[in-house]
Amino acid sequence: MSGVGKVKRGVKAGLSGILFFLATGVHPAYAQQVTTSGAMKEMPVRERTAYILGVIDGLAYARFRKDTIAKGQKDETGMNCIYRWSQTDSLGTLLKIEKTFERYPDQHPLVLIGALVKKECGE
Repeated sequence: MSGVGKVKRGVKAGLSGILFFLATGVHPAYAQQVTTSGAMKEMPVRERTAYILGVIDGLAYARFRKDTIAKGQKDETGMNCIYRWSQTDSLGTLLKIEKTFERYPDQHPLVLIGALVKKECGE
C-alpha cells in the first residue's frame, strides 16, 4: 500500500473516532482510565448501567466464541449462563456489581465483572 493510502486510512480512522466521541460524549482518556471508583463517581446511573450491560454482553459473546472454538461447533452454554446470571434478577445483579465496585475502587470494571461471571459460570 502506498504512503498516501495509509495516510487516508489514518485520517478516516481519526475522524471516525472524533465523531464517535462527539456523539457519545466519551473522551478517549476517560475511557482508557476507567476504574470502578471513577465509574461510580463520574458516570450517571443510566450511563453506568449501560456500560455494565455492555461489559456483560462482551463477556457473553467472548465466552460463546471461546466455547464454540473449543468444541468445534456452536456452543451457547456459557453465554446463556452469563445472560441468565445477569437477567434473572437484573436489579440484584447490578447492585451486586456496584457493591463489588465499591469494595475494589482501584480495579478496572471489566476485571471485577469478569471475576463475578467466572464465579457464577466458570471459564
